[in-house]
Amino acid sequence: MPPLRIPDFITAATLLGLFILGGSLAQILVYMTRENISFTDSINRWRVPFAMFIYSVLVTPYPAALFGYHVFLMAQGLTTHEYLNSLKFQKKDRHRPFDQGSYIKNLLIVLLRQRPPTYLHFKRQYEEGDQRYGERRGKRTTALSEEQKGGGVEMQRVRAKSKKERGFQGPSGRGPINRTPR
Repeated sequence: MPPLRIPDFITAATLLGLFILGGSLAQILVYMTRENISFTDSINRWRVPFAMFIYSVLVTPYPAALFGYHVFLMAQGLTTHEYLNSLKFQKKDRHRPFDQGSYIKNLLIVLLRQRPPTYLHFKRQYEEGDQRYGERRGKRTTALSEEQKGGGVEMQRVRAKSKKERGFQGPSGRGPINRTPR
């Protein structure tokens, strides 16, 4: 079975935030129950777990909301770009090429598909001739042409075709964009 394709960082951040929230609260409540003391006395004894509880209450909602948003997009069979563009059109005009017709089907297709192959192997050991760490990294093997030496077309002035023209003036050369009289 292929590995799950869940937004890894978002999922991990959400689960760790919930773990810290539950673990720190459990620490305080278990101590309160065992010592038969009040909640405030338990907090006074265990200040760091209480601070971690407050921190997790403040921080966990953001990755949890992002996780929920991604699950929503996966269930709808949409990319973020398609979702944002779909808000501009009526429902009958929306184009949804990845929708399989069912929320469950959409989720299963996204989460159970195989990862595409990659040609970047950052963790492999260095082999002779590998250009990632070799002596040639950042050095050219071919000489630059005369046009490239001057910075290419982008770094040269754009000259006018005749003496009557003033050369490239950008958008201001076309006059006011909105010609509506005021």
